[in-house]
Order: sequence, then C-alpha cells, then structure tokens
Amino acid sequence: MDYRTVLVALGNDAGCQARIRMAAELAARFGGHLVGVSATGVRLDPLFRAGEDAASHAEQARRRRLAHSAASGELLSETVGQSAHGTPFTHHVVEDEPGWVLAQCGRVADIIVLGGMLPPGDSEMQRITEQVLLNAGRPVLLVPPQPARLHGGHVVIAWDGGREAARAVADAMPLLLCASKVTILAVWDEKGNPDANSEPVAGLRHYLRRHGVMAGVHTEQTAEPVGAVILEALQRLDAEMLVAGGYGHWRVRELIMGGTTRSLMRACPVPLLLSH
Repeated sequence: MDYRTVLVALGNDAGCQARIRMAAELAARFGGHLVGVSATGVRLDPLFRAGEDAASHAEQARRRRLAHSAASGELLSETVGQSAHGTPFTHHVVEDEPGWVLAQCGRVADIIVLGGMLPPGDSEMQRITEQVLLNAGRPVLLVPPQPARLHGGHVVIAWDGGREAARAVADAMPLLLCASKVTILAVWDEKGNPDANSEPVAGLRHYLRRHGVMAGVHTEQTAEPVGAVILEALQRLDAEMLVAGGYGHWRVRELIMGGTTRSLMRACPVPLLLSH
C-alpha cells in the first residue's frame, strides 16, 4: 500500500505550514495527491426573529471564516510549490464542524495529517483530533510545529501486541520500508521479563522481516506510566518518528482516548502515526 491520497488539515495555527510541507513531501514520495481541508466550523443561521443585528453579525463572522480559509488555500499552494513542486493538490472548504469534516473526508484518504504536540489546555484541538482518530477509519499522522524528517529516518514502533498497535504497524508499512532504521520499543511492567525473542516482540520482528524491514528491539522494564516511558525512550533512541496504537476506553455512551495515547498526542516531539 502507498499513500496515494494524503489529507492535511488547514488552519491559522503556528504549525500549519510545517504539516502542509510534510504532507506535500509525503504525497510526492508516493506519487500521490494532496488534499487540503479547511473546516470553518458549524454554520449558524440567524435565529428566526432575532433581528437584523444578529443576521449582520452572523454574516460578518462567516466572511471572516471564509477569509481565513482563503488564506490557508494560498499557504497550501505556496508551500506545495516550494516543497513538492509538481505534486497535484486540491483545496476543499467546508462550512461545518472540523472534527466531523476531517473524519468524513479522511475516509477517502490513505492518511490524515493533523497538528501534533497539542497545546496544554486546548480542549478543542484535542477533541477534534480524538474525533478524527476514532471515527475516520484511517491512520492519523500528528506533526509537531518543528518536525524532523518523516521518511528515511529512524522510526520507533511502540509495541504491546494489541489490536491497535497491529493496525498502526500495517498502516505505517510504506514509511517503515523507506526508513533508515526501525526499532521495536516494548515496555514491560515490573513483573515482566524483557527479551527480544519473547512474544509478542518476536512475532513482530518476523512479520517485519518478511516485508523486508529489519528491526532492532529496545525494551523498558518499569512500573511508571507508559506514555512517559515512551517519550523518554524516544530521546535516548534519537527517534525521528513514532508509530503507536491509538487506544480508547468506554465511558457511559462514548469512547474516549486512553491516558497513554493522550500523553503522546500532547507531548510527542516527533511525527506520531496513530491508528485505532
């Protein structure tokens, strides 16, 4: 599988150009098409009998949102021309809620590129990211404001043998195949016995080898929170990308992200590929 359709979320945040550049380079690398999506937010029509002032304010707000989208489109065109000249791209503007729009559009893409290292306290951006990850059915690549290179570098796989991690490895295979180095990172609890030949690590090594990916193994035996352990290991391993499962758990009527996944979403300093 190659990434023939790469979707990138556009916006007016500081990291927008960096993720456009990475998405454009990703599309160029695999001979694909880049789709930039501007979701303006829910379109609110003036309430009946709310008066002319309400209608005027609503229209002004709509025009501001569309102006931001137009500026994002210009940034998309300029960045693609500089970073991946000749790569085909399109710009979609949708006047609806961002999480819903990106999840819907992402279902007909191979990979969805969003902003990474979510700012502390930015519950809206976190909600959008989680909504896309849980509903799009596609891998999500979170790009920090100042990312390292995406392909051709050192890729680390956070591996526990679970379903989500297995899905993430399969979704990341195009990037694993062009990586200069791949390391399986296995975090064990204090009762475990870390060994590169133990399951489930050994099975993943054999699976990757059959695809032409020779992976090393790094184990961490600890009772500390898994997210913090992974982030510390990334620095020691000099990783340039992390592949991980996007885990969630049920709470009454909704599925929410688990603590480890949220920790990585908020603080991973390298591009992070998550699959659910």
